[in-house]
Amino acid sequence: MDNVRAYGAGLANTNFDKNTFFKKPTVLFRCGALIFGLLVWYAVSKGGWHKPSDTIHPICLYGRSSSTCSFATATGFFAVCGAALLIFLDAKLDTISSIPTRRRAVMTDLSVSAIFTGIFLIAFLTFWSKLSSFEVGEDDENPINTNYSKIGVLGALLSFLSWGGAAFFAWRRYEEGNQASHEPNYEEQFGTVSSDVQDGYGYGGDSGGIGSVPGQVSSYQAGGPPMQPPQHQQQQPPPNQYVQSEGYGY
Repeated sequence: MDNVRAYGAGLANTNFDKNTFFKKPTVLFRCGALIFGLLVWYAVSKGGWHKPSDTIHPICLYGRSSSTCSFATATGFFAVCGAALLIFLDAKLDTISSIPTRRRAVMTDLSVSAIFTGIFLIAFLTFWSKLSSFEVGEDDENPINTNYSKIGVLGALLSFLSWGGAAFFAWRRYEEGNQASHEPNYEEQFGTVSSDVQDGYGYGGDSGGIGSVPGQVSSYQAGGPPMQPPQHQQQQPPPNQYVQSEGYGY
């Protein structure tokens, strides 16, 4: 693989093709992460809190922990922002041919995706355990509805899967680009060889060094025709001494 293809640099194009872009697995996973992050944000903001009729302050349905509801809302919001920024970065990456710039972008994608994967795994386990342990009390004037809280738990699980898939494909792109960047570039190495040796590359010499033919400007290493010795210097086969002998020809 050529060094110019590291991190997909050889595939960079100045024209943005949206049909091809939105078919990429990483983009599909990020779009899913954006939608599910928005789902978590909306579900917890709308139905993660309950205001009893006998109190002034609302309570969080995730184990009566206000910090858990605040964490869920913040996680969903930043997940939406992070997914949108990575989609925009991937769209710009298709038009960038600089290998160092593409490498930094791929490493940023991998880091952000891995971080959100861990965050949503912790969020899913936390929401699930605290919602299941929450004791639903009776409030005739304002009954408790946990449907939105359950949707928040489901959204956290789907967000974990989406960010995990995006992190996996980002890791694959990083590994492929890192491997391609360390492979030797034979065109660059071959370009440092002198022109005489390039013409006769593989014969072990040039027109003025080892393997050259004295007195011949264009040697066979340089692509010239093979040199023939002068006519008077060509060796003739020895005469057959049995030509005139008896029985010759049988």
